[in-house]
Amino acid sequence: MIDAYNPSMIEGRCISCGQGLVEEGCVAFPCPECGTIIRRCRSCREKSAKYECPECGLVGP
Repeated sequence: MIDAYNPSMIEGRCISCGQGLVEEGCVAFPCPECGTIIRRCRSCREKSAKYECPECGLVGP
């Protein structure tokens, strides 16, 4: 997992809300099922918003 204390480390948008990943606490991690990179903003992580992997359909908290 990459924890983006430096937001320039992660590019793209949150898979849950679509927000640009520009704040501290954003993360990128491989999907546990297929390895596709999942990107999440701090807000969606904190409220455990669901996400769905675009490649394999795995749903996560």
